[in-house]
Amino acid sequence: MAPAEDLRALQPWLEAQPFFLLGSANTAGDCDCSYRGRQTEGGAEPLLRVESGTRLVFPDYPGNNLFNTIGNLLEHPALALLFVDFARQSTVLVQGRAALAGPDPDWPTAPRTIAVADCRVLRAPVAGLPHLVPD
Repeated sequence: MAPAEDLRALQPWLEAQPFFLLGSANTAGDCDCSYRGRQTEGGAEPLLRVESGTRLVFPDYPGNNLFNTIGNLLEHPALALLFVDFARQSTVLVQGRAALAGPDPDWPTAPRTIAVADCRVLRAPVAGLPHLVPD
C-alpha cells in the first residue's frame, strides 16, 4: 500500500467523483455501509468539499430514514469513505473522525452535513478492477 496522501493532492479528483461508499460502526462493532452519490448532470450539487489537507465535508440527505449512519457516528465518530478509481484501477480510502454539522449553502436541499477531520488517505491497487473511463 502506498504512503498516506494529503487531501489537497486529490482535491479535484475527489470533488469530481459521482459516488463513494461510507462505512461506519457503532460502539458494539455493528457495521453499516451506505452509498453516497450525486447527480452528474444539470448543475448538480457537489459530492463533497475538501477544506484542507486533513478535512472534508459532505451533505447528508434523507434516505431510508433509518439513520443507521447518523446513529453510528453519534456513538462512534470513526468512519471510512471508499472511492473507486476505475481509470487507475485502484481504490482511494479516506478515514477520519466525523462530526455532524448544520445546513451548508453548497447543499441547499441537505438538512445537515458531515464534517470529517483528521483524514488519512490511502490508495491501493485492485487486481481485476475493470479499466473504465467515463465519457
